[in-house]
Amino acid sequence: MTPLGPPPAPGGSVHLLRMAAGTRIGSHTHPSAEYVRLLVGELETGGRRVGAGTSWHTPAGCAQGPHVAISDVQLLTVRLGPMGAFAEGG
Repeated sequence: MTPLGPPPAPGGSVHLLRMAAGTRIGSHTHPSAEYVRLLVGELETGGRRVGAGTSWHTPAGCAQGPHVAISDVQLLTVRLGPMGAFAEGG
């Protein structure tokens, strides 16, 4: 992840994540809400396949994923607080 600019909220972050095709991030939760925009590529998230230009919001504490990069992808994420420990979710 590459940080981009100042945090949007105390403990928050704005960052760019690059995932190579085939990369998988398992189901997980974060203690803070986040907004994500898929800038490049195709991703499967929570069993749904999405393409570049797709955006979504995940409320704090909500299970998300798994995320699987179908192609090389770039994601822009704005997190409204700390990422927290990477907790496996349902």
